[in-house]
Amino acid sequence: MTVYLLKWTFVLLHIITAAAWFGLGLRLAGRARTILDVGGERGAALAEDGGRSVWLMNIFVVLTLVFSLAAFIAGGHFATYGPAYHSAVTLIVLLTLDQLFVIRPGWDALQSALGSGDDAAAESARKKVAIGTGVGHLLWLILLGLMFVDRFGAAL
Repeated sequence: MTVYLLKWTFVLLHIITAAAWFGLGLRLAGRARTILDVGGERGAALAEDGGRSVWLMNIFVVLTLVFSLAAFIAGGHFATYGPAYHSAVTLIVLLTLDQLFVIRPGWDALQSALGSGDDAAAESARKKVAIGTGVGHLLWLILLGLMFVDRFGAAL
């Protein structure tokens, strides 16, 4: 009973942190565009606020990965789960890498470019953030679908 409760606690925490990551990322690309349009001190203030969102996204994506692995282990490892869950484990690692090595550095580059006044570098960084969040949200949606594959198969 305690393993069952532990597994579902991890699943609930996984869902909460994944939803937080998704929600924080929804406006990130738009905010980067607004920062470039506004410029100046207002743009720098928006960039700093966006930087806090990116920092929170870093935390939530890592926690999502940790809680998913904890639920996976508490639920019985590879022997219990089918191929859809195995694919999902790979994709959550890719999502974490996207956040840490595309979105976060893109945002950092955007803030640096704002400080230096290099418009071309700022536009390049904005595109990196937009592509990173777009790919991340696509991975997230695929992951969401994979979580229900076994349940849909059982219903048929």
